[in-house]
Amino acid sequence: LGEAINRGLLSPFQYFGITDEVDYQGISWINGKYDVNELENVYTSDDIRCGLILSKVQEYVTRMDDVKGLGFCISVKHAEYMANYFNEHKIPSLALSAKSIDSIRDDAKRQLVDGEIKFIFVVDLYNEGVDIPEVNTVLFLRPTESATVFLQQLGRGLRLSEEKECLTV
Repeated sequence: LGEAINRGLLSPFQYFGITDEVDYQGISWINGKYDVNELENVYTSDDIRCGLILSKVQEYVTRMDDVKGLGFCISVKHAEYMANYFNEHKIPSLALSAKSIDSIRDDAKRQLVDGEIKFIFVVDLYNEGVDIPEVNTVLFLRPTESATVFLQQLGRGLRLSEEKECLTV
C-alpha cells in the first residue's frame, strides 16, 4: 500500500481514529464476530454517536461541499439510520444494500459523483467491484473483523481522481 501510494498509483490518505462510547464488551461474540443484531440495536438507538460522527466529519474534511463519501454500516437498518440522520442535518445522503436494484445503485453513484448527495451509506455492498474514483471520504462505522474486507473498503477511496488531493478516512 505504501509503495503504491509513493509510486502515484493510489491516492494518499489521512486516517483519523475516533473513539465512541460503545461498550463492545457487552455485545455477544458469535463465530468470530460481533452479533449483528446487537450492534444494529446499539448503532440505531444512539443519536449521540451519530452526532459525534457528523461533527468529526465536519472537523476533518477540508470542505463539506466537496465531500463524496462512503459509510460502511453493519446492517440495512443502520445504513438507513445514518442516511436519515445526515439528511436531517442537511448532509444529503442515501442508503444502499446488496438488495438495492442496479438502477438505484447506478443513480446513487451518479448523484454522488455529481455532488447531489454527499454520502452513500452501504451494507454488504461496495466492499469490492465498484469503481468511483471521486470518493474522497470513507467512514468505517462498524467493526470489521477481516483485514481483507478492511483493505477492500479502504480501497474504495484510494482510486486516483483529478479533483482528489487525498482520501480522508
